Amino acid sequence: MDYSLETRHIGLRPLTSDNAATLFKWRNDSQFLQNCSHRRSAANCNEFVEELKRDFERDRHLQFMIERKFDGEPIGTIYSYNYKRVDGYAFITTFIADGFRKRGYGAEADALFLMHLFEKFKLFKIYMEMYEYNQEAISAVLRGGFAEEGRFKKQRMFNGVRYDVIRYAMFRDSIPRISEFLKRL
Repeated sequence: MDYSLETRHIGLRPLTSDNAATLFKWRNDSQFLQNCSHRRSAANCNEFVEELKRDFERDRHLQFMIERKFDGEPIGTIYSYNYKRVDGYAFITTFIADGFRKRGYGAEADALFLMHLFEKFKLFKIYMEMYEYNQEAISAVLRGGFAEEGRFKKQRMFNGVRYDVIRYAMFRDSIPRISEFLKRL
């Protein structure tokens, strides 16, 4: 299979119409709604198609499917948004489907995508936003070298409780460390 970006274990491939059903399923996954989206409820197929179209018209920059290389199985998606060329930053979000988490796939996808964004778009920094209750993901981004840059107090209402939204940043000077991580894979 031809991948735009790859390690020994995973490949990132641009979206195609063949991915619509998988993306729709993930869009309505409770973990995606809880941790990767400002949306709170499931969408029907037509609503999803319109959402995705609006996302790309408004601020979605790039999006890839994350696939396991040995069998081509789609295991997640990664995308950038709110790309600001002049200021040199973008945000990214990574979703790994249930059954594929805690295997390092997210870290590999993040490293590949970060390198791609830093090199191709000459970004100064890349942000990830996390909800305070997502401690597993927060631990992963901190281990990956992201640093907390901002905290939006009680911005996220989830299950009747308010939580902080925490913004983490990875800076361009991290390229050598990311590159070294990718070489070890």
